[in-house]
Amino acid sequence: MTDNTPPAGHQPDDFDVAVQAVTRAIRAMNNNQRPGDGSEFITHLIAAVAANLGSSAAVITSRPGSWEAAGVRELLASTVGEDDEYLISHRTAPVEVVIDPEETLDDLGIYQAYEASADHIGRQLFGARYEAVEQPGPDGQPVMVRRGQLTIDELEQIEAVDDLIWDLYDADLATYRAAVADTITSEAERLRNDPHSQLPPHLSVTVRLLDPNNPADNRADQTNGWEPGIESQLFQHAREATPLPGGLLPDWSNYRMHEEILAAGHWPHLRIPELARYGVPTTPKEN
Repeated sequence: MTDNTPPAGHQPDDFDVAVQAVTRAIRAMNNNQRPGDGSEFITHLIAAVAANLGSSAAVITSRPGSWEAAGVRELLASTVGEDDEYLISHRTAPVEVVIDPEETLDDLGIYQAYEASADHIGRQLFGARYEAVEQPGPDGQPVMVRRGQLTIDELEQIEAVDDLIWDLYDADLATYRAAVADTITSEAERLRNDPHSQLPPHLSVTVRLLDPNNPADNRADQTNGWEPGIESQLFQHAREATPLPGGLLPDWSNYRMHEEILAAGHWPHLRIPELARYGVPTTPKEN
C-alpha cells in the first residue's frame, strides 16, 4: 500500500490545498453531510476557476493542444457555453478594474486643446512675435525656438497664462478621474440589475485609478482592455462612455479629439475668468 502522507516539514502547495479541500467536500456529499454530488461540484469548481481567470481559454492556455485541455474545454463548454456566455455567473473572485484615466486623454490628444488656448492667447498678446523663430542651436545648427522672439517680461506674462491653463487641466483631470470611477461603478450596478448580464449580485466591483505621477503605481497593473472578462468590459466602457473635459464623448475613430472640442467652442481658457476675455480665433489657422 502506498503511503501518501507528506513528509515531516512539508509545506503544502496550492495543489495539496486544493486536493484536500475538494476531497473533504466530496466526502461530505457522499456521506450526505452537505448537498450536491461530486461530479456537479467538480464541474462548477472548474467553471468558477475559469470565470475568475476571465475565460475558459485561460484555464488551458499553457498547453491548449493537449488531450487534457480538450477534455477540460469540453467540460467547461457544457457548463458555461461554447462562447463563455454563462461564464460570469460562476465568478466568485472580486472584480478590480485598474485604469489610468490620463492615458485616455493622452490617447485622444486632449492636452492639445489646452496648448491651443495658450497659443491663441499668445498670438492675441504678441502677434507674429509669438511664433517660433529659427535660432542657432548648441551645435550651431538652426533650430526652431518656441516663443524665441519674446522679451523676459513677455515670457513671464505668457508663463502666467500657462499656469492658469494647466491649473485648469489639473482640475479637469481630477474631475475626469472621478467620473471614470463613477462610470465603472454605475455600469457594474446596471449589469447587476440586468437579468441578461448574469453578473452575480453579490460580486464586488472596485476601481483603482493609476496616477502616472505616483512612483508607487505600476503601469503593468492596468487592466488589459483587449482580453475577455468583466474587467476588460468595464475598462472599455469607461473609456467609451465617460464624457471628456468640455462635455463631448470620446470618438475612438479620431485621435485628434482636441479639434472636435475646439470646433464645438469648448476652448479651455473660456472657463478661466482671467482669460475668457481673449475669446476664440476668428481664422482657422489658430486652431
